[in-house]
Amino acid sequence: MTYREIIKHIDDGANYYVGLFGEAVHMERIDKEFYSYVKPKAGEQGISFIYNVSINDLPAEQMKSVIDEMKSMDMPIWFGMDLSDEAAYIFSGKKPTHEKREPKEDDEIYLAMLPEEKIEYQENNYKIIKVHTAEEFAVWARTANDILAGGHPDIHPVNHFIWCEKMGVKCYILYHNGMPVSVASVMDNNGAASLEFVGTIPEMRKHGFARAVCEKAVSDAFTDGASIVTIRAINRTVAKLYQSIGFKVYD
Repeated sequence: MTYREIIKHIDDGANYYVGLFGEAVHMERIDKEFYSYVKPKAGEQGISFIYNVSINDLPAEQMKSVIDEMKSMDMPIWFGMDLSDEAAYIFSGKKPTHEKREPKEDDEIYLAMLPEEKIEYQENNYKIIKVHTAEEFAVWARTANDILAGGHPDIHPVNHFIWCEKMGVKCYILYHNGMPVSVASVMDNNGAASLEFVGTIPEMRKHGFARAVCEKAVSDAFTDGASIVTIRAINRTVAKLYQSIGFKVYD
């Protein structure tokens, strides 16, 4: 697989991940000409996000108009790794330099793993379950929301069960002393997988739980035939965890 193809899979994984939030009765997913967005319906709770942005080939004036329109919506935006220099400049007012540098601690870092790059994982005795029932999904969703969203219901514990029921999302919960302490999921987008929703409750971190649940999710993804697994790390520390289980960084 070429470098360019891997970058596209990272972008596709991010766009697919955001789009899945719209797959619930309490959410809206709107597809515009040059971007899409998801948001909760009136009176509901959930995430709002702009994604599937496709503006690189627009004339500068039209590109600026679309960017201004997206900015006015006051939502986070996933531009993708292949954003043109011109679009980046219009959005930020700064010209990209393409300088090689060490990532800062809070930089988002993009990683991927091909099947032949997977390392041999050591066995562990942790209890890790793959979600099958609505009840198990509700536990997974609430745990993920607590860890990753400060308890905000980004993931609806009932309405988003459609992910597992009909959309091939595999969700995992690691239990310790009978309590759910770590979660992960794998989303399959036409044979390309993305590792998502990885986290451990704060008081149980640094015990190897996140590593164990990620290894289970990655192993299952490749066993099920994934041609690649991608992930976006929120900072350098998290990226080091993914690198330790076989992921490689892509600029």
